[in-house]
Amino acid sequence: MNWLLWRQHRSQVFVTVVATVLFAVAVLLTGVHMAHIYKSSLAACTANGTCNLVGNLFSGYGAIIDLVHLSIALPVVLGTFVGATLVAREREHATNVLVWTQTVTRRRWLYSKIAAVLAGTVIASAVVSALVTWWSNTPNALDGNRFEGAQFDTQNVLPIALAIFAVALGIAAGCILRRTLPALATTVGAYVGVRLLVSVYLRPHYLKPITRSFPLNGDVSVPSGSWTLKERLVDAAGKATNGRIPIPASCGPIPDKGGAEKCLGRLGFHQVVTYQPPSHYWPFQWIESGLFVGLAAVLITVAVVYTLRRDA
Repeated sequence: MNWLLWRQHRSQVFVTVVATVLFAVAVLLTGVHMAHIYKSSLAACTANGTCNLVGNLFSGYGAIIDLVHLSIALPVVLGTFVGATLVAREREHATNVLVWTQTVTRRRWLYSKIAAVLAGTVIASAVVSALVTWWSNTPNALDGNRFEGAQFDTQNVLPIALAIFAVALGIAAGCILRRTLPALATTVGAYVGVRLLVSVYLRPHYLKPITRSFPLNGDVSVPSGSWTLKERLVDAAGKATNGRIPIPASCGPIPDKGGAEKCLGRLGFHQVVTYQPPSHYWPFQWIESGLFVGLAAVLITVAVVYTLRRDA
């Protein structure tokens, strides 16, 4: 059975290894150079007493930055071209019938294929995630935010869980639909839908956020690395205001915007910011990873039960 698995999936293994090696070379070379630039800039800041590292510090690295951010698509790529084709292609061409007429039982055949693919998925996604996380240390130190954008989905443990979920989704779609193209389309659509649902509607509420008030004409300062969920203008009664705010006549002539803000501030207007602090980063990573691994376990169970019962 091991020999058969290798024969069937060796081309996928070869493509994955080559792509990972090329990605690793690009990430390692640019990551070392970017870290050197950042450290040199910090040393120069310490020497002259002024520091403004934002701007063109990493100009010329747009291509590698885009490539690293594109690693967010790795789970759905694995889910479609590995997971969705795992059983659907065999059922479509009836190649599984040949195996089942030999000494290999359908249960062992299915378990072996799923275990091999999931093991390869974990290894590939873990390697890519480790490379991206290491490379991102420098941008993270500069920007101070790992919560937003592609950073949260491409670093540390979550990418591994997403890859497991995507492959499990592809396997389930292939087992149920038994056709490659429908399984591919279903995997992509379902994965994108679930990811949007979780990231937009569930992720902000894993833990209770912090809400702070700031003066209207003051700086809104939350801890570095926080995830700002909501920022709104509130009047003295605590009611959020939208659109243009009429300046009360009691403010008198307003020379500029700053004068208007000072007057509104005296009338009780203030800014309210709701955010997730940086200390919630790792709990969020583990909560969301556990959610997707749990969904993957359900999908694998459905795929196995459906296949074995239907073909019994």
